[in-house]
Amino acid sequence: MKIAGRLILVVILAALGFWLYTVFFPNLEKVVLKRVASLAKTVTVTPNDGNITRAAKVSSIISYFSTDAEIHVEGPEIGNKSITGRDEIREIAAGGMANVSSLSVQFDDATAHIGADKQSAEVDCTARVSVKDSKDFGIQELHIQLKKIDGDWLITKVETVKTLQ
Repeated sequence: MKIAGRLILVVILAALGFWLYTVFFPNLEKVVLKRVASLAKTVTVTPNDGNITRAAKVSSIISYFSTDAEIHVEGPEIGNKSITGRDEIREIAAGGMANVSSLSVQFDDATAHIGADKQSAEVDCTARVSVKDSKDFGIQELHIQLKKIDGDWLITKVETVKTLQ
């Protein structure tokens, strides 16, 4: 009976050790996907968000991007847009936050691929954007490139994926 008790204790300790290891040292794919999901939450705006909250969100949004980040998006409602650098991203985000009462952003079906150097990553996802309380939403496939800069995963490039129409 003592052997069975000790064996159970060893199994429990091993499981606890494995769980703690995955919590403190998650794999890089999870870290990158968590970072992208966090960006979606930061971009999301509710009608209850005041001007100070929105300004804080703008500052937080630019912290997800590298200083030389590039965004190239194309869609039926927006046409073909290119944004380069944190300053331009800040301007666009501030203008967008000021002009919408609510905005919901989700990145669905996200998959991450870590580069062989473990310092770069690519994420493919589907962006689902809903403005105001509309039940309709826009969907666009995105390809996001990230680099590990000073210990943080920063977005260096975002582009829409061209699909067959």
